[in-house]
Amino acid sequence: SMMANYGDGNRYDAAMASVLGFIDKRQGDAFGLIVFGDSILEWVPLTSDPSALNHAPEFLSPLKLPQWFSGGTSIGAALEHTLKVMAARTEGDRMIILLTDGYSYDLANGRDVAIAQKLQAAGIQVFCIHIENSAPPAEVSTIAAMTGGQVFAASDPAALKAVFQRIDEMKLARLEKV
Repeated sequence: SMMANYGDGNRYDAAMASVLGFIDKRQGDAFGLIVFGDSILEWVPLTSDPSALNHAPEFLSPLKLPQWFSGGTSIGAALEHTLKVMAARTEGDRMIILLTDGYSYDLANGRDVAIAQKLQAAGIQVFCIHIENSAPPAEVSTIAAMTGGQVFAASDPAALKAVFQRIDEMKLARLEKV
């Protein structure tokens, strides 16, 4: 579904371009990149070198990932994996930017609340960007609200760019002495 039309291109290309543009503006922050479908792939571990993410788009395209990787949307599993990664880091603000275009079966039956409670206890805010023409799923809205984050609907590339600008205004970079 990430290959669906989105502006002049597709959702995947627009999402990756927006992520890279956001990261370029956030000097001093640490970033990681976790990709999910039916499986989870930690492509870039937490690093303060944003150039590590610049080559990701060509390798992570849904057209290039193995067939066993895609086909689903496991947001819950991806958030729990990211929680483990971020919990190991003792300093700095903790924020997850979740880009998705679909519903996640693994957030049903109260699992969204359970995951949100774990994220909240770890001091992690979740900002969800739903890049689809439909309303964001209620489960991701619950997670964002419980963690002090926010859900954004970005039905076109201009809206996607505006969302990243808004998140940048909300969470200012905290510089750490090295």
